[in-house]
Amino acid sequence: MSLHEQRMMLRGQLEEAKAKQRSLRLRVEGNAQGVCRLLNTTLTAADDLRVDLAAAQMDELQEAWAELTVINSQIDRLEKELA
Repeated sequence: MSLHEQRMMLRGQLEEAKAKQRSLRLRVEGNAQGVCRLLNTTLTAADDLRVDLAAAQMDELQEAWAELTVINSQIDRLEKELA
């Protein structure tokens, strides 16, 4: 495989990683906003909060955030290799 082909392959991997990063950021933002809405005592009395749903959404938020940190590291590595 030529150097040019290797760089093209790395660029493709970088673009895929950036697309995944955008998707994960949206997932993180959506879950964070959902948790905030579910725990908003201005809108919902403390006795009526859906803490069970907030906890489930927080689990999803944690999972997406962990994936985002991994993909961010991959993007950094690919960008350094292409520099």
